Amino acid sequence: MVTLHLLGGASLGLGDRQVPLERKAAGVLAYLALEGPTPRSKLAGLLWPETHERAARNNLVQSLRRLREAAGGYEAAKGEAVLQLAEDLETDVGRLVSLTLQGKYAQVADLEGELLAGYDYDDCPDFADWLEAEREHLSGLWGEALENEARRLEEGGELRKALALALRLWEADPFSEEHLRRVMRLYYLRGDRGAALSVYHQGRERLRREFGVDPLPETQALVQVIERGIALPLARPQPRREIPLSLGEPPVLVGREEAWGRMEEAWEAGKLIFLTGEPGIGKTRLLKDFARTKGSFVWMPGLPGDQGTPYAFCARGWREVIARCPDLPLPSWVRRELGRILPEVFALDLPPWKDSTDRLRLFTALVEAARELGRHVGVLAMDDLQYLDAASAEACAYMFSQLASASPSVPRLLGAYRQGELPPEVQAIMDGLVEAGLAVCIDLKPLQPDEVETFLTSLDLPGLSPRDLAPTLFHYAGGNPFYILETLRTLWEVGEWPVAPSRFPTSHRAKALAIRCVGMLSPTALRLAQVAAVLGDDLSLEVAAGVLESAPLELAGPWAELEAARVLRQGRFAHDLLLEAVKERIPLSLQAHLHRRIAQVLAETGAHPARVAQHWLEAGRPEVAARCWLVAARDFQAQALYVEAKAMLEKVFRHGQAERSEMEETAWVEAQLLLADIYREERRYREADALLVDLLSGPLPLKVRVEALRARAYLAIGDHPRAAEYAGEAYLLAQKLGDEELVHLTRTAYAAALWGLGRADEAIHLLEPELAHGHPDPRHRIRILAYLGALYAHKGRFPEAYPLLEEGYYLAQKQDPYWQVLVAAFLVGADVERGEPLAHRELARAAWALGPFDVSEYLALVLARAYLEANEPEPALKLLAERPGEHLGRAYACLSLAYTSQALMALGRVEPARQALTEALALAEGLEGAPRALAQVAVAGARLGEARVQMLLGRIPLGALGPADRRALEEVGLALGLESP
Repeated sequence: MVTLHLLGGASLGLGDRQVPLERKAAGVLAYLALEGPTPRSKLAGLLWPETHERAARNNLVQSLRRLREAAGGYEAAKGEAVLQLAEDLETDVGRLVSLTLQGKYAQVADLEGELLAGYDYDDCPDFADWLEAEREHLSGLWGEALENEARRLEEGGELRKALALALRLWEADPFSEEHLRRVMRLYYLRGDRGAALSVYHQGRERLRREFGVDPLPETQALVQVIERGIALPLARPQPRREIPLSLGEPPVLVGREEAWGRMEEAWEAGKLIFLTGEPGIGKTRLLKDFARTKGSFVWMPGLPGDQGTPYAFCARGWREVIARCPDLPLPSWVRRELGRILPEVFALDLPPWKDSTDRLRLFTALVEAARELGRHVGVLAMDDLQYLDAASAEACAYMFSQLASASPSVPRLLGAYRQGELPPEVQAIMDGLVEAGLAVCIDLKPLQPDEVETFLTSLDLPGLSPRDLAPTLFHYAGGNPFYILETLRTLWEVGEWPVAPSRFPTSHRAKALAIRCVGMLSPTALRLAQVAAVLGDDLSLEVAAGVLESAPLELAGPWAELEAARVLRQGRFAHDLLLEAVKERIPLSLQAHLHRRIAQVLAETGAHPARVAQHWLEAGRPEVAARCWLVAARDFQAQALYVEAKAMLEKVFRHGQAERSEMEETAWVEAQLLLADIYREERRYREADALLVDLLSGPLPLKVRVEALRARAYLAIGDHPRAAEYAGEAYLLAQKLGDEELVHLTRTAYAAALWGLGRADEAIHLLEPELAHGHPDPRHRIRILAYLGALYAHKGRFPEAYPLLEEGYYLAQKQDPYWQVLVAAFLVGADVERGEPLAHRELARAAWALGPFDVSEYLALVLARAYLEANEPEPALKLLAERPGEHLGRAYACLSLAYTSQALMALGRVEPARQALTEALALAEGLEGAPRALAQVAVAGARLGEARVQMLLGRIPLGALGPADRRALEEVGLALGLESP
């Protein structure tokens, strides 16, 4: 068993040996494991986004080659244009998804770990976005499984086991109060009140330490119940009002005029600028607004988790720099040193540091890189410097000291940090720079009472008296803009503006409020948020209204409420934490119901079937999803998007295998039939024929049998009698079935086969009745116009032929590149019949570039004939060098050899011409009903003095040839005895 481990790291398990995966190879395998077969071009673009397409594809090849070598020759990913995982490769992420969907939650518990843990893809932004979403998705599946299992165990009275799972959930997300409450409740139910209270205090201290907030009211209510030993009270909904947008982001920066002026003075003097102050004082807003006025800038924020990882701050900031300026010309020694903190960007094998001199080289490299960056970016804005890890703090201190007196071409440094929380070594350097007059440190003070009044006035809140409220609010919030805003939000939700309140409601930090806001929504807004969470990327007001069976206008208020509460932003959830908070409140049964309604509404609004299918799958209806995927595959095939079409069919087969008993059998066989048709268009004839033979060997619905026979008719088009047999049978069965569309499709296939046999009059008789119907489907009209126009040209009826062909080509340009190629071939063929062979040469060349399709080979044959007719044998021979028609069957292969012999003879290359004729004669001996091929072999033979020419002419039915073939025979003296047109 070969296993692919992607959770908690990435490695390939080969028996008892584990092969670690290189970063890009791990990304490729992870994507294939979760998304299925994927085009190489897409993978190359995702993982080498800044590289030229050809180089990116080569990088992908080399990455897989190195993986294969490391794995002792084992190929984890296979495929030509499309890559997919090896069939014998089992993945832990696949097991996680499968077991969760099957409800085998107990088995999911051991599949813990972050997807591709320890790997960083900041240089691949699209892949990084995908990875982040998949990490959240898989983490959610794992958490959902453990929650369901814990609930099951609790309901079954197995409290000890339920508690063990609850503790694991809390450990995985230590700031989740829902997990904390579950642990408290289970300890309490087991009779261990002390342990329940202990974990509460742990959780409370953690929230206070990290976010400066107390637990939510629900958690505090639970601890009171535990302390008193009483039952839990019922939750009571609290009235809430829509929050004005101005409380989310004030429209005006108030009270910072003096600080702004000092910053401008420092900027003009060439000094470094640092902002400091208490949390929430407005440092970030001021820093960003000022940086925007100075042109291009790079934003480098510190994060709370940086302290535990050396150079975390520096690495993240310089990744942003490299992403913004990928062509930054850095000296090789600088790139080498930066590779120590950015190994995924500058992949170099460096020896470990020995002493402080090595560390100084890195710091010097950072300074040199900053100097070079000055050519592209004017400002480096560093926010939340208090989160600097120790190594980054030392590096930044060195940078500040070196760049303080640098030339104007160096990017200017702006920084912000919480007062009193800066690392000592950085603080010491900064104080020295200020004392030396090279930097300025601006301490942002709280807003004064008059500034608070101005701030409140700028918010333009109805019913609020800024003059009355400002003094008391100033004393309560200390003039801190953040706390003022949060207090106002809470007051607005309560529904009153107190003139002189004795106390204000508790003002929580932003993160805590973001989590709590889900519980504050009105019932209508909450339902809308639940629909939005399930809709995902399909979210729009119109679709949500359809799901909730409301008019869009009725949801305008709740939608505005969600935006005002910052649950939604620009039509999407503001962040994933809110999305998860909403989804956690949706029972699984309701989620399935919502997916079902969404699928119905999307289908009614004309959404792409692939999007509809995914919702049917989530609703637990794989058989309906399969139908939608089938429709999507047909749509992609019509656009010649074969990779996308096959991806849809793969979904049909994959979910059909898992739920075969619930899936319609017709969808399964229709998917196989469509795949065979795609294989044919891709010129994968053996695979196509094998699928069709397998299908036709068993019992099939009559409609599917008709389509399979029609597909075989096109596949056998170079064997005209066999093609006519399949097409004729399909046409008769379609008439028996009474399916109008099938009758049309099989009629055109039968007409094409009859034309190949030389029975053009019968083919015309078949198609002419449909011409007058004026079918509304453009693809329907293209088929009739194309074939009938080509047949008219074959009979010399050019005034009737060209209008049909030109209209068909115009429609094909808008509808279907496959038919655009075929109609172009028919137009060139009409030109050949008329004696003006290169009239549509440029059009044919443009159509040739759309391929390759199976009909591209037919176009090559027709165009080669046109060049021969125009006495241009060299371009004809160039087209024939690839032996077009070889895969279309004996008739076209024979025709290709006949044209090749004629082209070589025209160039004076007699022996090669004779060799091509010999091969053509060998094929012609077994041909039935292929008048054009026989006639062209006869022409080639006559020019080389071949004695068997007359025998070939005897096998051509009278009246089977078009004007061009008759002219060719006449030119070599072989027209005698043939019927005139």
